[in-house]
Amino acid sequence: MNSSTKNNNHNKLTIEKEIEKREESYRELVEHSPDAVIIASGDEILFINETGASLFGASRKEDIQQKKIVDMIHPDYHRFIKEREEIIDRGEATDFQEYILFRLDGTTFEAEAKGIPTIFQNKPARHIIIREITERKKTLELLLNAEKLNVAGQLAAGIAHEVRNPLTAIKGFLQLMETQLHDHKGYFDIIQSEINRIELILSELLVLAKPQDLKFEPVLLQTLVEEVKTLIDTQAIMKNIHIKFVNNCGNLIINGDKNQLKQVVINFLKNSIEAMPNGGSITIEIKHHGSHYVKMLFKDTGCGMPRQVLKRIGEPFFTTKESGTGLGIMNSKQIVQNHHGTVHFWSDDQGTLIEVILPID
Repeated sequence: MNSSTKNNNHNKLTIEKEIEKREESYRELVEHSPDAVIIASGDEILFINETGASLFGASRKEDIQQKKIVDMIHPDYHRFIKEREEIIDRGEATDFQEYILFRLDGTTFEAEAKGIPTIFQNKPARHIIIREITERKKTLELLLNAEKLNVAGQLAAGIAHEVRNPLTAIKGFLQLMETQLHDHKGYFDIIQSEINRIELILSELLVLAKPQDLKFEPVLLQTLVEEVKTLIDTQAIMKNIHIKFVNNCGNLIINGDKNQLKQVVINFLKNSIEAMPNGGSITIEIKHHGSHYVKMLFKDTGCGMPRQVLKRIGEPFFTTKESGTGLGIMNSKQIVQNHHGTVHFWSDDQGTLIEVILPID
């Protein structure tokens, strides 16, 4: 073997070692990335880091590498993914784009992903960075709602004070006129009803703008619900609605503001009644939720709410009722949150379920 051949072989080995060294460094970089990373070629998954395996719910990387890229992506995005692959194959990087992806157990999650052209095992490949955005979107939604509440509160205070003063004068003069014009009593009744309606809205706006101080004291939950049920029963019976109360917790006492908690129960019952113009039933159930919480369930047999409406429940001034203000549910949620509790809503064509979870201690 001449010296030229030896040099060529030596150079070749040096280049191969350099390539192996770079690929090992690349693997280390990808493996310790805080983002989920997949290296893919065509539809084959060549490599996935630990973060990626965890994101997709895999205990072993091999469980993911046996899959095809298309298996991990919701069908609605398949066509779009092919277009992105072609861009990367041309040597161009793509921007982050939102997708719905599948975990190994079949559940879905929202994520954003971008692709970068790379070389892996001496062949062209795609370096795909994936970030779950479910929590980020929830946080953004909470921030947007908080901003809406802030603006609504500022507007509410101004509107309520500006309208209440002239309204008081109108109501007083109306009562004076009513004593002199008996022939038009029907008109006065309508005007009086509308003024009362405006006063109700103003009261709700003021609660929104200036929440009352909570007065915490021991509250017997069974008695609280029974008192509200007695109050609402007459209205329910007139609308052919039966209210059933099931208590699985006995004489359970919680620490809270009795009047505000009553308002929550009243608001949810009134909403259930209004959802059943043709009659039906409402079940109120109290049950333990772990050792430190109690769960109150309000289940009606109304027509339910579509998904797009359910998603907006609790937003300020959002309502599906002609005479609604959209503030009742929102105020109720705020009261529960002030008691360190949570409210959840479920609905389908069989009715609506409202779940209120409150701490016992």
